[in-house]
Amino acid sequence: MSQALLAGEQFIDALDSNDYSAIAKTVDMGGTWWVDTGLDRAAGVHGFDPGGTRPWPLHGQMNMQEKTSLLKNIRLRFPDRCRQIRWNSFAGPNQAIVEVKGDGTTSEGKHYQNRYAFVLDVENGLVKHVREYLDTKHAADIFANVKMGSPSTYEWKVLDTVTSGTPLDALAIEFCQAITEASPDRIKKLAGKDATWWADTGTKREIGEFELAATDETKLVGNVNLWRRVEQLPGLTKTFNNGWILHPTRIVSDGHSISIEASSNGQRIDPKTSIIKNYQNRYCFIIKTQENKIMK
Repeated sequence: MSQALLAGEQFIDALDSNDYSAIAKTVDMGGTWWVDTGLDRAAGVHGFDPGGTRPWPLHGQMNMQEKTSLLKNIRLRFPDRCRQIRWNSFAGPNQAIVEVKGDGTTSEGKHYQNRYAFVLDVENGLVKHVREYLDTKHAADIFANVKMGSPSTYEWKVLDTVTSGTPLDALAIEFCQAITEASPDRIKKLAGKDATWWADTGTKREIGEFELAATDETKLVGNVNLWRRVEQLPGLTKTFNNGWILHPTRIVSDGHSISIEASSNGQRIDPKTSIIKNYQNRYCFIIKTQENKIMK
């Protein structure tokens, strides 16, 4: 096991213990921890710390010491522990990618059931930077029953050009380009016929389990045959009558699995009112491959 993967798994296991002292031993306190910010898109930009204006105490980028200190009271919120169960992980040279199932019951009796992808930068055997992708709305519903900040947008731009260094890097870039074009045929060429595509399910937590077979009502969420899901893409993206793009910002691979961090920008102009609506999202795609074909 690589040092990066070992450090990443130890970090998640420390989170699972709900023990602040154990968590503190796995991280570099000079690092950062990022979580997306719900409706307030501007506050959730990677590399930006919104400080006192953050829309939610745990979300947005924070320095590691501030963020981890907020975990000291986790047992007060979850008397019987909030599990953080890792179920899939792999590593690049200095990164660990860990998928996690979260499960716990709050002191108010609310059932918290989130699903995560953690992208962890590792230095000297410690987690230096955390980027945590999860269902932010579910977190808000459980912890405060409030909206995740006021709606905002930011000046979206392509920050870095991701280049192809390996065949799987090329596959990841092609995947994002095919989604931008909303081309089912182009995506199908990248994937096996039995490939699946999972996306989380918002308020319908029960149908969002990773291995649960989808039904006719879950064309865009849950675990669906990939060839079936991509047929929905043209209908979705054509609503952006002023342009749509999905841009990969970082790719990590171990030769079999790929992590693609990406951001999207879609713009729709109402033909009647000329009001502009922006769709700006941030993603972590986890792809499993077989013989350079997408399988999951």
